[in-house]
Amino acid sequence: MTSSGRFGAGYRLPIIFDSAAVVTLLYLAVTIISTVTIAKHVSVSFIEPIDLRPLDAAASFAIILCFVPLFLIAEFSFGYLVSLSMFGMVAAFIVMSFSTTREYDHGLARLSMIAALLAFVIPALFLKVRISLPALSPRVMDRVLYSLLALTFVVLALDSFYGYRFGRDIFEVQMMRAEIVRPRLLEYVNGILLGAVLPFAFAYFALARRWTLAVIAALLPLAFFPMLLNKMVFFAPAWGAFLFVLFFCLRPKVAAALALLLPMVVGLIFFMISPAASGRVLYLINIRMFAIPAAALDYYSEFFSSHPLTYFCQINVIRAVTGCPYANQLGVIMQNEYNLGNFNASLFASEGIASLGWLAPIGTLMCGIVIGLANATAIRLSPVLVAVSSGVLVQTLMNVPLSTGLLTGGGALLFALWAIAPRGSISTAKA
Repeated sequence: MTSSGRFGAGYRLPIIFDSAAVVTLLYLAVTIISTVTIAKHVSVSFIEPIDLRPLDAAASFAIILCFVPLFLIAEFSFGYLVSLSMFGMVAAFIVMSFSTTREYDHGLARLSMIAALLAFVIPALFLKVRISLPALSPRVMDRVLYSLLALTFVVLALDSFYGYRFGRDIFEVQMMRAEIVRPRLLEYVNGILLGAVLPFAFAYFALARRWTLAVIAALLPLAFFPMLLNKMVFFAPAWGAFLFVLFFCLRPKVAAALALLLPMVVGLIFFMISPAASGRVLYLINIRMFAIPAAALDYYSEFFSSHPLTYFCQINVIRAVTGCPYANQLGVIMQNEYNLGNFNASLFASEGIASLGWLAPIGTLMCGIVIGLANATAIRLSPVLVAVSSGVLVQTLMNVPLSTGLLTGGGALLFALWAIAPRGSISTAKA
């Protein structure tokens, strides 16, 4: 069956009936259903009850649906994964924006975010740049990964020196995170190892069927959990295995949509079976992974409608040159304003809304170009390798600025690993 769906020798189904189209539309629908369910039935302080006005909602949803054909004609890439996640986030924000009590121009914000999404996905999906870099031989690549795994054990020992905590569950120990203080440089190294090195090593060794090394790379994040007390670290092994199975068994664009769709469905099923007992499942999946990034757009829209824009001065290099009206980073600023914890947010909120206000599409366009250039480093690599090795990074980019994801989230190193990875056994791509 081709990407457009073929039956017999000469008949081709319309592209809307392609399996990638179906699961992408389901992903959009379930994102909206999940957002409305959370707003109506779950007590979450930062998400208000939703009351959709039919005509306004229908117009906005029609515009959002226009993005689906872009995903159907685009080739799979890292940019495809990021764009699909941002697509759901913007759709959820639009749903929230019809009922929010946050004070800003809601209509202008919706139009700005739709334009920002378009400005981002065009280069992220379609920018074609070829970067010719010499790939390492498998033997040299092995040595690089062995060295990085050895470094991981050294960093793990250093983290334990600064303290660790144990509790009854991940919710309890998360409250202890502030009790452990480490040097900032060590925090940066932790983020790079967990966001790039270990996911890449797991995907690389698993595709080569070197299962012992793959299991070591997959499970090492769990060893960091008592020190870092981070939910993504705890769930990283399961997330990586889930992505590996999906992308190994299915066409990449179908797997990409299912990777987002299936977790939300699980959360909703738990809620339907037992609303009282499903709170933690719904929080870990539907709220933490999907609703919070969308809600951040709501809060950033209000705050920066009445406060000075940053013009990218939240990036330390730019801050050093131009100065900045804010002494703290964005997450701390939002925490002080709304008392919702350290409220970092995606590039749509930071490089977009915070930096340029309603001109956010200019910021997201620049970010989309960066993602499009990153795609070039993974040309001829297996979609399985690209998807699994970037699984943590994509989730990180839903919650932090692009500049943070590239540096302390490991994005820049991951792109470098893609660029030098040997071709051959890991370059066979599914159609």
